[in-house]
Amino acid sequence: MRPGKPVPGELVPGEGATPVASPSGRAQVTVRNGGRFPAYLGSHCDLARASSSLEFDRVPLRGARPDLPAGATIRIAAGETAQIDVIWD
Repeated sequence: MRPGKPVPGELVPGEGATPVASPSGRAQVTVRNGGRFPAYLGSHCDLARASSSLEFDRVPLRGARPDLPAGATIRIAAGETAQIDVIWD
């Protein structure tokens, strides 16, 4: 740490490793795009609220999201099926 007064908005790193949140559950889901256009699932998309053209059982997936790095997306072409890893936070 620097001696003296703190600067407003300054970020001062702490000691040790940063804790990482671990998911409370994992699953793999088969998703089919029954629409006429490609559909995208983003890394932070709540699967229960995903596009209605995507066909899968939504009730057990409340609170789940695709297991992707932040900002990544999955593209599912019209009429295609994809296996998606999902997690609950």
